[in-house]
Amino acid sequence: MCNLSQGIKEDGIAIGEARIIISMYNNGFTTEQIAAATDKDIKDIEIIIRGKELATV
Repeated sequence: MCNLSQGIKEDGIAIGEARIIISMYNNGFTTEQIAAATDKDIKDIEIIIRGKELATV
């Protein structure tokens, strides 16, 4: 796979993960629950959620 294709694939995965995290947050999951379900660090979850909140302002 060429570098461009790999970058596009990784971006797509990151966008999908962010959407899932935001959906979980909107459905009442705590950051700790989201982190446990996605195997991500709580700080990463908080950054994604804050980014969503900033985007809607």
